[in-house]
Amino acid sequence: MDKAALLSKYEANLANSNGRVHYLNYAKAFLEHAEGLSRESVDTYIASLRKKGRRPGTINFAFRVVKRLFSVNGLPWDYRHGEAPAIGQRDEYRPQLSPQVVGMMIAAAKNGKLYPDECTFLACSTIYGLRREEMANLRPPDVNLNSRSIYIATVKFGRERYHMIPPAILPYLEAHKFSDSYGLSTLTQMFHRILIKSGLKELTKRRLGWHSIRRSVFDGLINNGVNPMAARAFLRWKSAFGDMAMPARYYGNVVIGLNGSEPVLEEAKGDEEIFEVHPFLKFWRQE
Repeated sequence: MDKAALLSKYEANLANSNGRVHYLNYAKAFLEHAEGLSRESVDTYIASLRKKGRRPGTINFAFRVVKRLFSVNGLPWDYRHGEAPAIGQRDEYRPQLSPQVVGMMIAAAKNGKLYPDECTFLACSTIYGLRREEMANLRPPDVNLNSRSIYIATVKFGRERYHMIPPAILPYLEAHKFSDSYGLSTLTQMFHRILIKSGLKELTKRRLGWHSIRRSVFDGLINNGVNPMAARAFLRWKSAFGDMAMPARYYGNVVIGLNGSEPVLEEAKGDEEIFEVHPFLKFWRQE
């Protein structure tokens, strides 16, 4: 069993994103633990994760990584459909913040209690539901203040797309140097600092992060009457499918003119309707 070759082939089949390291770590951990490449070796690895007290969601993720490792290397997979480690509803933990809490965080930004970069990332999170990795990926070419557009390099195989920048958050994006690099742990620490500065120190004891805001954005959009498919597209989940797959791909994405080129914001035009009922944009607009 050439573990290095197996891991190399698995790596070659991963998407080029920050999340690939996370997947690789689990694949590598399995290969280091496994004495063979059979169902028994997978069962033993899963049992070791349970013994370490890993959460059901983590165990299920590890199982799917190993399954993909077997698949790309042409190895037999002796599990039938439905035999993946189950995640019971009581085992799931998907916290979202209430509108009141998000409003307090935004108020802290508007009242000068946060540093400029904290304001910027809070604005991006509460308006676009950015994941932590997506914040880390933001660079100067992604933010066009002239056309008031921002390009999100989506992770988790979602659709990368342009968004419009509403005037209310424009000053907070103008004040930030997107050339500065931020690590994932730095962004996690930033989230907890924002909670503390917003008078929400007690919440730092909970397992919360930027995704807690992302869930709140989605929930708020649905509660305000946004079509689930439109909310899905706004949050850049996996690409359009079925009848909408070709139209979504057929938009031109750059207009070539006499004075150069500009990105087409056709897809972003839908943001105007979203912003009319966005659950948190009103907090940024309030004087």
